[in-house]
Amino acid sequence: MISVDRYHHGNLRSALLQAALHLVGKFGAEALTLREVARRAGVSHNAPYRHFKSKEDLVAALATEALEELLASIRNATATATDPATRLRAAAHAYLDFALSNPPRFGIMFRSAFDRDAYPAYVAAYTDSVTLLGELVRAQEVATDTGVAGELVWASIHGITELGLGKWLRGGSRKELESLTDSALETLTAGLRKQPLA
Repeated sequence: MISVDRYHHGNLRSALLQAALHLVGKFGAEALTLREVARRAGVSHNAPYRHFKSKEDLVAALATEALEELLASIRNATATATDPATRLRAAAHAYLDFALSNPPRFGIMFRSAFDRDAYPAYVAAYTDSVTLLGELVRAQEVATDTGVAGELVWASIHGITELGLGKWLRGGSRKELESLTDSALETLTAGLRKQPLA
């Protein structure tokens, strides 16, 4: 068993998170236990408690890290876009690309049970994400409430992403999913510009 002393300056936490993510990717979040994470990381079974009080703490940390990475990807993708429609499309493609490239990270964000309000870092990342979505949707000059419009856009892109990951759609390649995403955005934004929702 590897000594905890081997890990300095936060390396233990990083090693535990990597081991946990590997477990989630291979067996799903339900297989996650602090003991198994410790075993996979090569440390004593008590080592995880230096950073995580419980499995929920560990899952929340994974979800927070993943959400922060997704947000950074979207910001990077939209930074050079020249008009509102292109920015929204770039954000949607970044969302899809993140999920297709990181299924375990994407899954832990949205399919894990933990008390989100108990983790300020997660709340902050989620709030920043919703704020960015609101800015992107507001720029489309929709004729309805921005919050409602944003949730419709998010639900549509997220649905395509989840169904694409599960291989439920007729066209499942990255290019086909991007094309479907573009069509969904064009249809949604065109409809949302016409009249307010009742």
